[in-house]
Amino acid sequence: MVFEEVVGIYLAAKSHRSKQRDLYSLKRLQPYFGGRRLVELRRADVRAYVTLRQGEGVSQATIHRELRFFSAAINFVRLEHDRNDLPNPVARLGLGEASGRVRWITRRESDGLIVAASQFARRPHLANFIRLALNTGCRKNELLRLEWSRVDLEKSILWFEPEHTKNAKRRTVPLNEAAVVALRDQRRWLSVNVPRANWVFAVNGDARLTTIQKGFQAACDRAGIEDFRVHDLRHTFASWLVMAGVSLYVVKELLGHSSITVTERYAHLAPHVGRSAVQLLLDV
Repeated sequence: MVFEEVVGIYLAAKSHRSKQRDLYSLKRLQPYFGGRRLVELRRADVRAYVTLRQGEGVSQATIHRELRFFSAAINFVRLEHDRNDLPNPVARLGLGEASGRVRWITRRESDGLIVAASQFARRPHLANFIRLALNTGCRKNELLRLEWSRVDLEKSILWFEPEHTKNAKRRTVPLNEAAVVALRDQRRWLSVNVPRANWVFAVNGDARLTTIQKGFQAACDRAGIEDFRVHDLRHTFASWLVMAGVSLYVVKELLGHSSITVTERYAHLAPHVGRSAVQLLLDV
């Protein structure tokens, strides 16, 4: 089997919650591994790919994501199609763990970003998306695919069923006052412009906003914020909470992380916890 066959079987058979990311990985892997037979691939070939991507200035986390996709495709075909003869040169390659990116902005910067998102805007979607992301920690697609039927403004909660979340787990998200204000503002605009909207970020009829990348980047540029991505709004939410003294376990639940080890990337933002702990020894 060649690269295209293995990846094609995997993509066709799996229900991908991060299909866009998988297709991006495929786009990067294809030029290097395309047309090559898996039985002829060696670990040295994979390491050469890593070296190539590093030379292009790509982050270690991105390279790991691309190779995880390739490895998952091989393992899927091996298991589901009884192809134990297929080698997996990506497995246990010993690349080391990529440290997760934690980029966050200050509250002042966030205010400037929201103002910039409102400038020249025909609708309030981008500014309200930013407000919601900063105050709920929800992932981009969790918000863009949010329906009004899963919004309870009276109880101040959002809820997500397994099919709505990355790790396929049910989650309830509490709303603070800022998030409620953003949702009410969004509903007011829709009541006039898209009166029968089912989606929180509806644009017309049954259509919804599917991407905010360009508008978000333009807002960052106007606000003078560099190296800041949409997903970093989620990092900012978590960082603010940890710096305010909120337990990592509470942050884990709010973010919907499957493991505390993922949330621990924010631990360095709470040095005050360690200082408070050692002070307790003085009372012993």
